[in-house]
Amino acid sequence: MTRDRLPITPEPGLTIREFDIPARDSHPIRIRSYAASPAAAEKLPLLIYLHAEEMGADLSKGFVLGGTSAGGNFTFGIAHLAAQEGLSPPLTGLLFLASSFCHPDVRPEQYKDRIRSVDEVTDAPGLTRKSIDYFAKIYGAPFDDKRLSPLLYPSHAGLAQKAAFYVCGWDPRRDEALLLDQILQEEGVDTKLFVYPGLPHGFWTTCPDLDVSKAWQRDLLEGVGFLLSTLDGNQY
Repeated sequence: MTRDRLPITPEPGLTIREFDIPARDSHPIRIRSYAASPAAAEKLPLLIYLHAEEMGADLSKGFVLGGTSAGGNFTFGIAHLAAQEGLSPPLTGLLFLASSFCHPDVRPEQYKDRIRSVDEVTDAPGLTRKSIDYFAKIYGAPFDDKRLSPLLYPSHAGLAQKAAFYVCGWDPRRDEALLLDQILQEEGVDTKLFVYPGLPHGFWTTCPDLDVSKAWQRDLLEGVGFLLSTLDGNQY
């Protein structure tokens, strides 16, 4: 979570811990971590990798990376780089919220008939093909750079053991997420998919008072709990 406050009220079973990490300017940085239960708080929080030791964490028991929209794009690219570099401990879970995985102009040939929403969803609020192209131009990376379009990697094996997807039905990026969910399943990844028919990109941020946005908050907790479930099969 990038906000100062988690935008949901934790339900029973989710524990929040806070840590002050010293910074170079001597002003501590407040870091929040999330564990799936009080019993797991000391051994299975959602952590920031660089300060795992200071936070008393064992990343081998749960190491989750995730993001919303472009943040999910970065997540997928970083997951590939982490696997290539042999990051240790490795990522165990990936969290994708209304995420993008490939620029429309470089869709892999074998998936072109599967990624249609970016052309068909032209009037949705919040994100359209026009705004996608605008942001890509500002970003400035070549469209076929795998860090921008990680769907272009020839294989997606070995990135993580679990992944959770939150997909908006009225979102140009919808089909990419549905496709990647299937691809990761075929690679042996345990996935959890949440789909919100007829709702636009990141609706939970733009329309937080909708009943479905409140339902999404509960779904988010469920998905995080799924990703933080211990590797030996115990559920928290």
